[in-house]
Amino acid sequence: EQDVIAPREVGAYVHAAIPGSRLVTLAATGHCPQLSAPQATASAISDFVGVAR
Repeated sequence: EQDVIAPREVGAYVHAAIPGSRLVTLAATGHCPQLSAPQATASAISDFVGVAR
């Protein structure tokens, strides 16, 4: 939600450019959600990997 390096528009652009991608917005602060919201990051990755199998 609050990333000054890569705002939501960047995420939308990358998502549109990668077939099969999923755009997830986490309630996290900063550019490293694995540090500011580790559980939410892990859950988002696990959900995607489970779908990608």
